[in-house]
Amino acid sequence: MPMYGPYAQTSPSGLTSWIDDRRRPIPDHLRMMLGHLDGEEAFTYVIWRAPNPESILVRRSDIGETFIQAAGSADGMTIEVRQFGDDGKTHLYTVGKPQPAGGSTVLLPISAERSVRVFENEIFTGDEAAEIFAAFQGTDRVPDGFTLRELDLSTDQPVKR
Repeated sequence: MPMYGPYAQTSPSGLTSWIDDRRRPIPDHLRMMLGHLDGEEAFTYVIWRAPNPESILVRRSDIGETFIQAAGSADGMTIEVRQFGDDGKTHLYTVGKPQPAGGSTVLLPISAERSVRVFENEIFTGDEAAEIFAAFQGTDRVPDGFTLRELDLSTDQPVKR
């Protein structure tokens, strides 16, 4: 049986499909998809290792245990990753650059109605995010050197815009 995956995506327009390199190299594809985020109509992009790469169809409900997603615009986006921690369990983190977070926060749009508050070191351009996504694709982990701030899922993260 042919192999379609193992990574799938939900594009900024909301379409779910397999990621492949038939049209362009995968790092270029990731950069293009993240570049489509405009913070006005196209807010999010997500990739994940899907559980059945032999299936020609992939659905958003097929999301695996790990994923990486970006929200905002190509000029300023936040990255969240669900990956395995040292305890062998998955955790959801906001990714940050290695410099200190500082005290200032910024609201980034994640939908037409909602925004999320992040520290300044947790804001990436589309090109910066593409490098992190490319590293994740194949390893299911954010590369070393980035900070990971675990999200408290018992509280509502987004706020109204």
